[in-house]
Amino acid sequence: MAYALPDFVEVFPFTRQPEGDEVVIGRPDIGVFLALPAEAVEILDDLAAGRSVGAAQMSFERAHHEIPDMADLLTFLESKGFVRRRDGEPAQGLASSPKSSSPANVRYHFTSIPETVARRFFGPTPTRLYLLVIAAACLLVAREPALIPDGRSLYFPEHRTAKLLILFVFSTLSVFVHELCHLLAARAAGVKSRIGIGNRLWILVAETDLTGLWAVPRNRRYLPLLAGPISDGVFASLIVFLLYARSHEHLHLPSGMFEILRACLLLYLARLLWQCFFFVRTDFYYVIALFFGCKNLMKDTQQFIQSRLSYLFRGRSKEDQSRIPPAEMRVVKAYSTLWLLGRGLAFVSLFSFTLPALSRYLRDLFVALAHGSGSDPYAFVDTLVVNMISLIPLVLGLSLWLASLLRKRSRT
Repeated sequence: MAYALPDFVEVFPFTRQPEGDEVVIGRPDIGVFLALPAEAVEILDDLAAGRSVGAAQMSFERAHHEIPDMADLLTFLESKGFVRRRDGEPAQGLASSPKSSSPANVRYHFTSIPETVARRFFGPTPTRLYLLVIAAACLLVAREPALIPDGRSLYFPEHRTAKLLILFVFSTLSVFVHELCHLLAARAAGVKSRIGIGNRLWILVAETDLTGLWAVPRNRRYLPLLAGPISDGVFASLIVFLLYARSHEHLHLPSGMFEILRACLLLYLARLLWQCFFFVRTDFYYVIALFFGCKNLMKDTQQFIQSRLSYLFRGRSKEDQSRIPPAEMRVVKAYSTLWLLGRGLAFVSLFSFTLPALSRYLRDLFVALAHGSGSDPYAFVDTLVVNMISLIPLVLGLSLWLASLLRKRSRT
């Protein structure tokens, strides 16, 4: 829709947070956030106050001695759901009901949880308590390193089916708790969020959409981003306490429960290690991007690498990244090295470990199905369950990754 100078514009309610030389404006109700120059936000404020497009343009020209491209700016903002042209009289302040012309509202999860309840889990005092628990467990591990399980803890010589099912259910529940803690911490900060299933490369993950954190000051974003790893650290610490008590004969644990606890601890430690893989969007990646003030570190890095490849391969388009501030660009250049190394190692692991493991699981599954359950029903069920538990995450993760690659290719 074209905008003329006599037109009046309806501006939907938006949040704003200063980010360096820019301002991040957002509509949490539809999950859209944009980084704009502060001068563009001045135009929005003038329009929201009831000025026409021409009057807002004249006001900007008087203040900054240049004529803004109002049509392009407003067309872009309309496409993102921030404005629409008003017919008739000028708007009286900000609009109150954006539903008629904005994108569909985002469906958030657990919105009935009050902020006061969420703060009981992720307020200053509970957070300090969590950190103390983790510190105490670290001291015990430093004193007794044997508490840390090795890779053999995931192998069960007896009753594999029952133990792997228990471990699978525990892993699923712990992932849900991890994401729920992100959501609770965001709710404590006054932000709505949602939980979904996604992928990081070919690895299946649960993820919490914390886009709404752009609506709060930077120092209040750290805890929601770190709430998941903190919850993993707390539960891992509780297991360390149980294992420590058992090793000093303060607590008796059956051998089967001891094996399960060590396997669960290993899963928590592996999940925390996974967060350190900064070349994909892990929780720690978002913390680093926030610390350095990078609004879209991953995308900017990929565009930077593509621009460098354009020098080597003709025909590749070079991305214009002049909009990125110099300090942020230095972070992008440093991160690009980590991104390339991490992705390289990930693909090595894909062809060296993941795909061979997938082929072995498929082979064992086909062999078990071919022989049937006649001679040894327990061994048949055992093999079937073990292979299915191992195959499902691998197949789903690979499927989501390949689907995302196909979507990207279809857009280009």
